Amino acid sequence: MLIDRPYNRIPPGCIERFIPSHVLNDAIFKGMGIRAGGLSSARKGFVIRRPRNRGYHILIVTISGGGKFTMEDAASVETGPGDSFFSHDGGQGHIHEPLTSPWVFIWLQFSTGEHWLVPPFGDWGIIPGHSLGGGAEGAAGLSRILESILNEELYLHEEANRIRQLYAELFMISLRQGLHPGGDYHRLRYRNQLNRLWQAAARSPAEPWTLEKMSRFAGLSRARLSRVCRDLYGKAPGEKVKEIRMEHALSLLRHFDCLVSEAAELTGYENMSNFSAAFKKYFGYSPRKARAGGE
Repeated sequence: MLIDRPYNRIPPGCIERFIPSHVLNDAIFKGMGIRAGGLSSARKGFVIRRPRNRGYHILIVTISGGGKFTMEDAASVETGPGDSFFSHDGGQGHIHEPLTSPWVFIWLQFSTGEHWLVPPFGDWGIIPGHSLGGGAEGAAGLSRILESILNEELYLHEEANRIRQLYAELFMISLRQGLHPGGDYHRLRYRNQLNRLWQAAARSPAEPWTLEKMSRFAGLSRARLSRVCRDLYGKAPGEKVKEIRMEHALSLLRHFDCLVSEAAELTGYENMSNFSAAFKKYFGYSPRKARAGGE
């Protein structure tokens, strides 16, 4: 049967095996934030479209064959066995379709805000096959685990719940290794939290970004924020904000023809002398020279 909707086209010959709702509601899968998923075998003519701002992350792991992903900005990328495509919930929309027939892949939709899942990309990207616990072999192993979970005969066993739980635990371990091959989840989570902080500071560089305000925004204590910032960047939070302000000031002076006094005000400096001194210390030349196009 042909399924043809505004966002989906699944021609005859394609196979879709969905993770059933009772499995998704199990403690482990629910704790992982998996809201939907399955194992697909796609053939020529298969097209899935996903819009931007979906409210969930997407992970697609190629088991065999190859797939093609085309983004809203016209960028495209191909995946082979073991490669994983990740699309952030706030990222751009995309289309995915097979390069080969069949293209076998696992697809998962993750709810946002799960503590264990630190998105590896802010928009989208490819996790190379060698990261997923052994490339194509690791992806095939993940597929076998999922197939076992989907196997209806499993639920006839007298210890079905315990067996399913063990498979679910194996599945989660494999996913964590694939998404974060370095294994340092806490470090990745902190980097993700601080990236949001620096983006906010870049949007509003004139704001008084005190340590107290930054710690509230990042959801960390002042002491922990300072320790994490030094661990990740080798500098204090205030120094990181000063970097952001200086880079913004340079852009204002060179590309927007701002006066030095305007650049100072727009980056949170009430005193132009303090701004000039900070600018020269950071870049090695004065803001007036920067505005004139010199270095």
